[in-house]
Amino acid sequence: MMKKILAVVMLLSLLCCQMAFADEAKPLAGKTLTVAMSPDFMYFETVSETEPCGYEGLDIDILKSLSEKLGFEFVITPMSFSSLIGALQTNNADFVISGMSATEERAQVVDFSITYAETDFGVVVPVDSDIASYDDLKGKTICCSQGATLEQVIQNIEGAKLVTYQGQSAVGLAVAQQSDGVQAGMTSINGSKKLSNTVLTEAGEPMLKYFVLEYDGVSDIYNIAFPKGSELLPLFNDALQEMIDSGEMGDMIKKWLY
Repeated sequence: MMKKILAVVMLLSLLCCQMAFADEAKPLAGKTLTVAMSPDFMYFETVSETEPCGYEGLDIDILKSLSEKLGFEFVITPMSFSSLIGALQTNNADFVISGMSATEERAQVVDFSITYAETDFGVVVPVDSDIASYDDLKGKTICCSQGATLEQVIQNIEGAKLVTYQGQSAVGLAVAQQSDGVQAGMTSINGSKKLSNTVLTEAGEPMLKYFVLEYDGVSDIYNIAFPKGSELLPLFNDALQEMIDSGEMGDMIKKWLY
């Protein structure tokens, strides 16, 4: 009888150790976090009819991997891109993953993770346009998504007029239709490539073409944003670095952006 009791005690101790190790390996186990995103950035986060969470894209795959590594469940709250920072400031979201770039201005009110992806900017123009370089954009009417860091890039182009729209798809349509006198649109390089393949005439012909924006300026970087002082930040940074070092992040970027 004593041997049986000792065996049970040892088994319970082993189980407790295993549970403790599991909790340490997944420090956010049992928690449900609210994620704010603007699900209109093609191939980063868009509405899906097949994914259980209702969305698909690079950021969604990253979110699911982080959830698995850290142990948390998540609820996605969709909103406009311009509302994302406010959602963190008012504690209506635990973090934002939404094709967002860390900037000095944003970093004054929120904290950012390490960069998980870095790409070139791209420019889409009508297929018959002569615009093919940074210099060609001078004095032109150029659009981008509202709240994107590209607003500053466009404002720094000599003589350029900035027009903004809600979301990447709207940018592509504005360029194709030359709405508001728009002659070119700026977005991520992957977005430019995808728009040039998806904005088509009724006959299925491309309405847009793209080129890489080569200039002496910043590149397109992507980070996760948190409320100031969030305890989640170091945990997410460690998990993101693990994904980068293992090659998992590179595989995801290749899948969605190229």
